[in-house]
Amino acid sequence: MTAPSRATHRWQPAPGEHELARAPVSFATGAADRVAGRRWFRDAERQDIQGELPGWPAGPTYRLRSRVIIALGATAQVVFALALIALAAVLGGTGVGPSASEPLGEPDEPENETRDFPVLWAAPGTLARTLPWQLDPARRPDTDVTHAVLTDRRLLVLGALDDPREPWEEVLWETELSGIASVERRRFSTARRDFRIEFTDGSWCRLTSPDAERLLNRLSLAHLSPPQDTVSH
Repeated sequence: MTAPSRATHRWQPAPGEHELARAPVSFATGAADRVAGRRWFRDAERQDIQGELPGWPAGPTYRLRSRVIIALGATAQVVFALALIALAAVLGGTGVGPSASEPLGEPDEPENETRDFPVLWAAPGTLARTLPWQLDPARRPDTDVTHAVLTDRRLLVLGALDDPREPWEEVLWETELSGIASVERRRFSTARRDFRIEFTDGSWCRLTSPDAERLLNRLSLAHLSPPQDTVSH
């Protein structure tokens, strides 16, 4: 996303429209061992569609991580932790190793969270297929960011330059709130930041945001039911 000019430009809601929330947002990334660091774009038959999405630049092609590689990595982590504990004991420390990260728990949908990790699920002609490629961290430049903006009428994705000296934004995608069927928090994710938006045509996307909770709470107030694990019309 390169601005057509260096002039300051910030997106503004239409007259009579009110901005309710704004948060950084991207397609989510797998957290379970076999899908860690990976994401896929699928149709309803679970076929890869990233090469079919109009205007999308080429991106990485992922495969499930090998069980052998996963086992070797886990062994290396154990050895490293034991070495740290031994070193701490020699130096007179407590012998307590590094704190473990928060466990993921049990997946709600193993087929979409541990055996595969689609972040776009979209049959031909559905709304999710129109989402912008800039949501993919593996495709967009490091200088760019994407934000979800919620108003009392629409949900938008804005592209922006990651530079406070140049507050430039453009609308990459939008939909009326009536096009959203449900919003789900996805707890099987790193730091519990993932959520899924399902559209009324049955397509959906899995996104992540450091401010996911506030964004979902505000979305639930914008003509959706009160926030629960699943909120819908």
